[in-house]
Amino acid sequence: MTRLKSYVLIALLALLAACQAPPRPVQSSAPEDPTRLAARALAAGRYADALELYRQALSEAPGKVSLHYGAGVASSYLDRRDDAVREFRWVVQYGSQTAPEVAAARQWLIRAGALPSTSLDTPAPSRSGEERQAGNASLEGRAIFAEAGQAPKPMARLQLFLVPESPTQKERYNLRTDEKGNFTFPNVIPSSYKLIDRVAGQPLWRLRVELKPSDAKVLELTPANSLAMQDDFPERQARAQE
Repeated sequence: MTRLKSYVLIALLALLAACQAPPRPVQSSAPEDPTRLAARALAAGRYADALELYRQALSEAPGKVSLHYGAGVASSYLDRRDDAVREFRWVVQYGSQTAPEVAAARQWLIRAGALPSTSLDTPAPSRSGEERQAGNASLEGRAIFAEAGQAPKPMARLQLFLVPESPTQKERYNLRTDEKGNFTFPNVIPSSYKLIDRVAGQPLWRLRVELKPSDAKVLELTPANSLAMQDDFPERQARAQE
């Protein structure tokens, strides 16, 4: 009987070891979506992993509310207050006011003292720290480009300009993308603009951007809408070169 128990114990340990062993790799044409991996990590309480995965997902989709909300939740559990405040403020500012994420983010900010209950309708500061004035618009996205024969890569520290089409409007906006190519024009007067990355010489992008009051527009700059594929101001540029 003792020998039988030993065999059973050995078999059980072997079974447990097999269960704990990493599964065989599954043939897949593409890695699993970081958004799903982030949600699983968050549900499992692996908050550091979840935050990193949400950041990866945001690098591909910087305007997705659910990703900013997930990053805020993970940051709050990691006691990274500043990061949580920044993400939840983004959700409140840019998310649909009927979305449950917006309601939850707003309540968290109120409890944290980062959004006074008397100022629920006041736009929260943008990620760049600038206050968005009532009625103004915002434009954000990511710039990715590929040189000939090379893989696409983020355009870090790329200068971008928003130039108004109306000759009577004096306000112009410019910034540099971050190290991952992300950019945000947080407080823009509604109008029609030319978005360009170079004021002299041939740019990578030359696009028309229509910003209506209170717009929160997301625009991805990619090879698909670069100057070689799309030029929204060809006639004006031709006249300028004559």
